[in-house]
Amino acid sequence: MFPRSIHRLSALLALAFGAALAAPLAGCRRCALPDDCESLSGTPVIFPDYTSLTIPPNIAPMNFQIEEEGERFLTEIAGENGEKTLLEGKCVEIGAKFWRKLLEANAGKKIFFSVYVCRGGAWRRYSPIENSVSPDRIDPFLSYRSIEPGYIFSDRVRLVERSLESFDTRTFFDSTALAGGCANCHTAQRNDPKRSLFHYRHKDNGGTMIFWDGRVKKVANTARSGFVLGYASWHPTLPVFISSTNSFQQIFHSFDTKRIEVFDSFADLVLYDAENQTLKPVIESDGLFETFPAWRGDGSEVYFCRARLKTSEDPKLSRKEARNARLGEMTARYREIHFSLMKMSFDPQKRRFGSPQTVFDAGDQYSYLYPVSSPDGRFLVYVRQDYGTMPIYHKESDLWLLDLETGANRPMSEINSDDVDGFHGWDSSGRWMLFSTRREDGIFTRTYFTHFGPDGTCTKPFPLPMATAEKARQDRFAQSLPKMLTGPLPAAGGKMNWKMRHAKPEPTKLLDP
Repeated sequence: MFPRSIHRLSALLALAFGAALAAPLAGCRRCALPDDCESLSGTPVIFPDYTSLTIPPNIAPMNFQIEEEGERFLTEIAGENGEKTLLEGKCVEIGAKFWRKLLEANAGKKIFFSVYVCRGGAWRRYSPIENSVSPDRIDPFLSYRSIEPGYIFSDRVRLVERSLESFDTRTFFDSTALAGGCANCHTAQRNDPKRSLFHYRHKDNGGTMIFWDGRVKKVANTARSGFVLGYASWHPTLPVFISSTNSFQQIFHSFDTKRIEVFDSFADLVLYDAENQTLKPVIESDGLFETFPAWRGDGSEVYFCRARLKTSEDPKLSRKEARNARLGEMTARYREIHFSLMKMSFDPQKRRFGSPQTVFDAGDQYSYLYPVSSPDGRFLVYVRQDYGTMPIYHKESDLWLLDLETGANRPMSEINSDDVDGFHGWDSSGRWMLFSTRREDGIFTRTYFTHFGPDGTCTKPFPLPMATAEKARQDRFAQSLPKMLTGPLPAAGGKMNWKMRHAKPEPTKLLDP
């Protein structure tokens, strides 16, 4: 038994603590809606901007911070179909279990964020924020390259997997464990991680890691030209992928508003057979640069980008020698590099391509870059910018939509911004699209999502949900080349690093054209 005086002291402390909590609420019960408050006509400012959205029914909690002045904050979260909770604080962090039930109960309906702010002892209620919950689920995983925004330190590239249904994140591959080198993000056949690949460029441990129905193998990824594989795209059904072979170059400007420019001093197209481990040239050209190949959703065509830049090196030089000879000249003439949008037909039985045809001729006005087909093969989304090959460094880069059935072509004004909008892709259903953007601060690349309708219209885009608004602001790594996946990647972390370091690349047979 405790002395009576200690019981009395405990009771007094409990009363004092309760009073301290209740005082700032100006007489309201703790975490209960105020009985008397002024109604405001507008919605509150919140970060991230989770307002007037269409969201998937299986997205992670969309936590946010209230960007209004006040001493106390209450947020009621509710849906048209029941489910309701009341949260206190400027930083709104929604319980995962409640959020999951809320979205499941309101698929095809609306949910509401009702924000109450106490200023000077008086409560005010903003108009509710309305968001629609789509019945269309999104692929549950995301992969991307986590890289510093300057892209200077290639020894700090990580391939990251993130659950879109929660905040679970894991590192799939980390180049710091292998003393540098550059890794390309995952490319999967129809978003299936069990049929995917990634490249690793390194003088000692480089290679392409291929995952195919439970098998994992590291293969040599150097083409006849002597350059390694770059941007790849799997055929929708066949065990083959088309890839560019690139020699990337960076230049840094002292007085240009575009601080960094990336261009190819060499770029061709090749076809890789993952079952037979053969590499066959598709296009080998001098004075032409082909990159960003992508299959149409039905596998009948390949779209790619082509630039012409006549340079003055000796035509008798080998390709590697020519690359070195033209570097200085291309560095001075980088504004003259414009990519046209091209396409080729494909015969799946003979695995042969037709002659290249021009879709949009760049001339000397624009670059048409990074074409990606919708899964049903109807639409093509690409980037248009003033010149060059790397959208992420061009503020003017915008997303455009081409209807491959009707030929209609338009800028995607409903999702473009005044800053970088570029690298993009679909989930496996074709109802959700993601893209990279620097709209928040012009420095850090973030991943945004939009609902893509059957007619090609998009809803207001929203950023990848983070555990807290503070984490969203403090993330100082670019989310480069994001891709959606139908499941988790087959291996991760130290296991994949060990394979890349110690596994000897299986030989690739180089075929003639």
